[in-house]
Amino acid sequence: MIIRRPFRLFLLTVLPLTTALPLVGQELLEIHTAQRCIYTDGQMDEELYRFATNGQVDARIREIAELGGADTVFQWIQTNVENVTAVLDGENRYLLYSLDFVERSNEIEVYGALAHEIGHHVNAHTFSDERRNTEELEADQFMGYVLSKKGFSLADIGVFLKIMPSSYGVTFEDRLQAVTEGFIRAERALQINSLPFDNDPKLEGLTLPGFPWPPPACNARYELPETTLAGLGTLGAVEQKLRVALDAKGYSQRSYFSVPNGFALVTQLEQYNAADASSRNDRTRWLDYPARDNFSGVMDYLKSFIMPQKGYFRLLVFIATNQPFGGGAQRVSKAQATAWLSQGFNKLPQSLAKTPLTPEYSVTVLVYEFEVPESNRKPVQKCPSPLFDAQTHLRKSGIAAGLGL
Repeated sequence: MIIRRPFRLFLLTVLPLTTALPLVGQELLEIHTAQRCIYTDGQMDEELYRFATNGQVDARIREIAELGGADTVFQWIQTNVENVTAVLDGENRYLLYSLDFVERSNEIEVYGALAHEIGHHVNAHTFSDERRNTEELEADQFMGYVLSKKGFSLADIGVFLKIMPSSYGVTFEDRLQAVTEGFIRAERALQINSLPFDNDPKLEGLTLPGFPWPPPACNARYELPETTLAGLGTLGAVEQKLRVALDAKGYSQRSYFSVPNGFALVTQLEQYNAADASSRNDRTRWLDYPARDNFSGVMDYLKSFIMPQKGYFRLLVFIATNQPFGGGAQRVSKAQATAWLSQGFNKLPQSLAKTPLTPEYSVTVLVYEFEVPESNRKPVQKCPSPLFDAQTHLRKSGIAAGLGL
């Protein structure tokens, strides 16, 4: 008895202390989580701990980014969250996930929750109260796009949404509509890619996808003079003149979208020279990441992996419409802009090409610029002031000459 009593007191004293301490291998995760989205709109623990990464989850996150045509502009961390959480801390973006949630959930639940939160980062969301509803629906659109590409059906997705609702004040009906829009966009992209020829009659049976309207913010714009359209009788003739000018300067990859009473032609993202806005006429022009070609030695070559070369990118959008328009409030990420190329049609449908070109029509070019700093590989949109005005981009790229400017 003399031995047991002190031992019993020792247990009562020490046990509460040991249970309050983190386990061996845990590291306190010091990030601010005020700007966030928890998939099921739950609560966050006051203290978060970083656990070892999980290879299977890593692979799923990379797969989702690839399916959505997105860059992984965020860090992902296994920690003690409820399921999956997107966090914005200053300029840093995080995807936090619970391995326990992943292991006890079925496949669509895991892919759906991960895709929704990744969608927040892909769309550069801020998680502000005033934009919460819009941002949740944009993340749901991305989720629907990814789940469609993954092979899930709309019926499967509908069941998933009922089992795992993500409220934040968004109704089930609105969420389902947003997910369906993303799902249909993915199906359309697959249909377009499966058409072997530009003149395939099946192309006319598809609905031309809509370009974001009004166009995303932070662009340089220039309205082509009326003389550029002189003698053209249809929207098809306008498209042909644009296409010839683009082909002459190597812009052979392009995509078509609908806008009110007209169309938008989107070019492939390209790298340009920051010194004068001219196109890079080498093998790096169409790379979607910075790449150095010349190295002074082995050490310079090895250093390039740690400090990549700064890269400058641009994408041009030609909009032909008889409707006035301004700029939207939402920016566009480099990943979204890159994805436009695969989301639109490969040609202008004849039903739209035959539209008469009346005097009310005009063509406006929008130039979206992105910069990848030397310190990392995270692209940043040039906003509000681009490096060059739209006329300079047209002239230095050589497109202006083909348009008679």
